[in-house]
Amino acid sequence: MTPGTRAVRAAAPFVAIPALVAGVVAVAVAGPLVGVIALVVVALVLAAWCRVAGDSRVLAGIGGRDADPKLDARLWNLVEGLSISAGVRQPRLRVIDSPGLNALAAGTSSAHAVVGVTSGLLTGLDRIELEAVLAEEVAQIRRNDTLPATVLAATFGLGRGSALPVDRDARADQAAVELTRYPPALAAALEKIEAKGSVVEGQPSYMAHLWLTDPRRGKAGERGRLPLRDRIEALREL
Repeated sequence: MTPGTRAVRAAAPFVAIPALVAGVVAVAVAGPLVGVIALVVVALVLAAWCRVAGDSRVLAGIGGRDADPKLDARLWNLVEGLSISAGVRQPRLRVIDSPGLNALAAGTSSAHAVVGVTSGLLTGLDRIELEAVLAEEVAQIRRNDTLPATVLAATFGLGRGSALPVDRDARADQAAVELTRYPPALAAALEKIEAKGSVVEGQPSYMAHLWLTDPRRGKAGERGRLPLRDRIEALREL
């Protein structure tokens, strides 16, 4: 299933019910033709809103500040190099003030992509480990996996089951390794994250899927997410 198809499925529950209600009301008031028109118009407007609003909703949800090329030179330089290697436009960079070690990627297109990292990740990982984590986020932008994930955030997670592959963590780790060609770096980074914690306070539940690992307390092994230990062991076998 392509990212575009998964994005449509992510939006479907959010779009379908209001569109159907509008159509039924219009049929009752003005007849079948007007009802069909109302259904289509409402569906198109809401579908467009899901895509347009996703980027702004993510930025508002994660908070933080834009990375500074000088103050955050290591982050800036690593993402710049990875973006060139991946053949994508350099994403907007955000730094979220949190001791938890975590990162995310979002965006409805590579032109509107954002990579967010916690301050804890920047201080808790060495350069090669940080590069491995950032490679995972950039690889998701290259694969356009951020599109359905961002649409899902815009629709408050209503289409979660259709939008997110059950093997998304394994696929994301593999994509990162394909970019860096050094599995031990990502394995070492995930070990530090496992040991130090990945909690990012204040993150809404409908955006938890965007993060490298669930940022909520006690949710690291939730349904659909691989435990960090399983991901580490898989990387050690590469």
